[in-house]
Amino acid sequence: MPWWWFLVMLIIVGMVVYQLWRNVQQRRWDSAQPLHSLWVTVSKREEIPITRPGKENEDRHKRYRYFIEFTPLEGGESRRFQIKRKQFQDLTQDLTGELTIQGSRLVSFEAGEPPADSSEGQ
Repeated sequence: MPWWWFLVMLIIVGMVVYQLWRNVQQRRWDSAQPLHSLWVTVSKREEIPITRPGKENEDRHKRYRYFIEFTPLEGGESRRFQIKRKQFQDLTQDLTGELTIQGSRLVSFEAGEPPADSSEGQ
């Protein structure tokens, strides 16, 4: 095998290790953050098919990634999360509820109406 093949493999392995390290650092940062709750509405649902380049997916069972976007009731930035299929099926457009997050991680979403004397961020 040519010498450059080993160099290419080393670069690929380096990129994989770097991505794993970034994921671990993100999880550590999220775990160190306090839990934060706010009242939100489901503003957008997205089901994105996962396609493989060069493969014909028409006859195959398609796989999807599921995304949900929440908009705070009292204003602020929308938050988008990738979720599992079961969670995606349970959530409908314009559903209101309490979103609990920790850092950049969605902890839970419980449907319901905000109390009349709702105070943002607990």
